[in-house]
Amino acid sequence: MKVGIIGCGNIGKELALFIDKDRKFTLNYLFDINKKNISNLIKKINNNKPKIVSFESLIKNSDLIIESANKEVVKKILKNRDIGKKKILFMSTGGLAENLDLLRKIKTSEIYLPSGAIAGLDAIKAVSGKIKTLEIITTKPIKGLEGAPFIIKNNINLKKINRKEIIFSGNLKEAIEGFPKNINVAATLFLASKFEGIKIKIIADPDAKINTHEIVCSGNFGKITVKTENLPSKNPKTSYIAILSAIQVLKNIKSNVKIGA
Repeated sequence: MKVGIIGCGNIGKELALFIDKDRKFTLNYLFDINKKNISNLIKKINNNKPKIVSFESLIKNSDLIIESANKEVVKKILKNRDIGKKKILFMSTGGLAENLDLLRKIKTSEIYLPSGAIAGLDAIKAVSGKIKTLEIITTKPIKGLEGAPFIIKNNINLKKINRKEIIFSGNLKEAIEGFPKNINVAATLFLASKFEGIKIKIIADPDAKINTHEIVCSGNFGKITVKTENLPSKNPKTSYIAILSAIQVLKNIKSNVKIGA
């Protein structure tokens, strides 16, 4: 299976290194607007050295496309005419939530979304259509929130926060716009639940060393409460478990035994 990775930052690099060691896949193509990211990654690849290609060439020639860039790239992929019958693994699920009209038009591609930092996603999918309330509360270290558009727009001085503080409370659209690199978990939760009324809170905690996600879902089925405490990856905006989850999706693609939906 020919694999192309779009976005060679922290997540793309870890997935590339996994693929490089797995004989079931061949990493053939890389694309990133940051040439330094690509050169640093290629130095770490030992087996099959991938080609550096254009965005269009990668889409056209890959059997499996991995997006690990940003939500703007997601839209470009969805609009590309060559994605038919391709397998596509999206990491920036906020881009899918923003472009549901384009996603609904995809009929022949296989779309994969890792559960990422969310435990219990299978249960949420199972009760989709029966949910009455759904809330996700995300607590992050200060460093993981730096540079977010919401922080900049509202002139929030993160360095002055000296205890746990709710810095955002709103809906999914507002969260994606304000925290595009922090809120893929909420976007994935929405895509699984199909629940329009999802409520999102983001808490900044100067003492936190981990990313915490608490989900409370209720309906005529009962109540689902899930809490995950995830160590950040080398990128403080991304949980390490998000990378491990994507690796598991890759394993499932080639496995004849699939656990969970």
